[in-house]
Amino acid sequence: MSAPLVRQFFAADTPAQNLRRRIDDHYHLEMIAENSSQIVEYQAEAFRMQREAVIANLHGLAEIANRQDETNFLLHTIAESMSDLNHSLNVQTEVLQQGFEEMALILLQQQQTLEQIADVLRHPYETKVLELLQEAKRALKTGAKSTGRDQQAEFADATRLFKEVLANPIGSRNYVAWFETGWLKWKYELNIAEAEDAFYQASRLSKPQADLYHANSLRHMAYMQYLQKSYSDADTAIQQALRLSPDDHDIRYDAARYAAKVGREAEALNLLEKCIDQQPQTIVMMFSEEDFLQ
Repeated sequence: MSAPLVRQFFAADTPAQNLRRRIDDHYHLEMIAENSSQIVEYQAEAFRMQREAVIANLHGLAEIANRQDETNFLLHTIAESMSDLNHSLNVQTEVLQQGFEEMALILLQQQQTLEQIADVLRHPYETKVLELLQEAKRALKTGAKSTGRDQQAEFADATRLFKEVLANPIGSRNYVAWFETGWLKWKYELNIAEAEDAFYQASRLSKPQADLYHANSLRHMAYMQYLQKSYSDADTAIQQALRLSPDDHDIRYDAARYAAKVGREAEALNLLEKCIDQQPQTIVMMFSEEDFLQ
């Protein structure tokens, strides 16, 4: 059965330590969001959890600072400013609300672009493959809007149908089918290695078009590599996406994470500064992630 959109991602009692990154929900949100208000609601809930994670992380840093020599200037500065930051994080300002609304409009525009790309790719297919693609997409979207047993059954149907599409010599060249197979491998089958390979196929086949699916495929492939601790590979993949979409906030943010993981701290800081200029709430995201506090 369908559930309220925000509860598709966050249970009512979800603890803050179960922090979700934007990429964890990005494509799912694009598939099922019907209007900007739903996306704003999702972002507000995600921000609340990030805020709680920030406060917990800063408390941890303060404890470390209290055990360090006074010359450890950075940790002591963070510890001393923690109360002010805690207070500011408890107020969602008009600036934040405006930021949420702008992000919602961008995501809805991307949703429309992705649908247009998928429609164009369907045109050359014979009836059987076209029907399989349509049914696979319908099952995927229905599953994304459902929960529990219904969701599992719909995702199983979508997985089976996409597999038939990709077994067809022509269908095997459809990079949208590969991307959505990768998403199902990741979210439904929990098979990160196979998800990485599917996202690679999607990025390879979409490279001549260099469209939004190409950027998304590179970004998701990089995240699968990151989850497998292949940080250098993740950095290489996200750099390709960054060259394609140099002003995309989320790609910049991921690039900052992977740059930090491979030891390029100055580059990571530069990218984070640009992200904060674009979306001020990035500073909360940044302090909520251990990757930027190590």
